[in-house]
Amino acid sequence: MSAPAGAGPVLAALAGDPVLAAHYADFRAKATGALDPALVALIGETVAAVHGMGSAPDESDLDEATRTALAYARRMPFEHTAITDAEAAAVAAHLGEPGFVAFSVVTALADAECRAALVDLPGLAAA
Repeated sequence: MSAPAGAGPVLAALAGDPVLAAHYADFRAKATGALDPALVALIGETVAAVHGMGSAPDESDLDEATRTALAYARRMPFEHTAITDAEAAAVAAHLGEPGFVAFSVVTALADAECRAALVDLPGLAAA
């Protein structure tokens, strides 16, 4: 099984295990489907910028709550242990508890995809 077009490096690395790849794709789809697609895109851009893989999104037209969420997303890859309860509560207040959980998962997956791309995980998996 090859990874679908547009799939990230984690899914591409799982191509040799169709069952695991399908579970990962389903999990990812459910997490991203729980959030507004525009927010998912902003999370991806934000995390990619933290890893030096693109430009940070323009936040000038975003509301304060979305900017707060993106500030949280920026910290998750390398500063997750320093995120305070107050910062988490602010994002949860904006997205609701289920949205906060989905946001956290989507941010973690964006981080994993960036890290996988940086080390060429699909290439390592094929080796």
